[in-house]
Amino acid sequence: MGKKEINGLSQSIFESYSSQLLQVSKNIDQDIQSAAELIINNSGKVVVCGLGKSGLIGQKIVATLCSTGTRSVYMHAAEAIHGDLGIYNPGDPTILISKSGNTEELVRLVPILKEFQSPLIAIVGNMDSFIAKNSDIVLNGTVEKEIDPLGVVPTTSSLVALAIGDALASVLMVQRGFDKKILQEIILVEN
Repeated sequence: MGKKEINGLSQSIFESYSSQLLQVSKNIDQDIQSAAELIINNSGKVVVCGLGKSGLIGQKIVATLCSTGTRSVYMHAAEAIHGDLGIYNPGDPTILISKSGNTEELVRLVPILKEFQSPLIAIVGNMDSFIAKNSDIVLNGTVEKEIDPLGVVPTTSSLVALAIGDALASVLMVQRGFDKKILQEIILVEN
């Protein structure tokens, strides 16, 4: 790729990100509110689960939820299907993150989580997927295209999943009345 071909490339990437985030935002507000209500009305912790890039996004969502007043933990999907489900209490809500919505390890987890009576919230990029069809609430992370030059790296889809997680954390903050005073009290306790 020559210099001429990369001139303006980063700007076009940001413009595409902005455009696709705006598109997602137009259709997701009520679903995020529903997911926040489900979480608020549950006394347990939130378990966030993904694999690959979705798993990394899930870890960041957990960090944001924890730092804004929502108890949450990350669970690696592959380890979960190999016996690491001791983290669950019956009824703990689970956020499943998958671009395809058909990630094998997550698909295998769905019936197990239903046995635990875990309400399922999906962040997926495929509304016709197994995970979307078997979740209680679906947060639509469908993107028009990935932004990398080949259109195959989960770039835009990862950004959208992250933005959905941040929006959910923000709605939960407002619903919980989590404000600067509470944050300062937490910081004082930690120090």
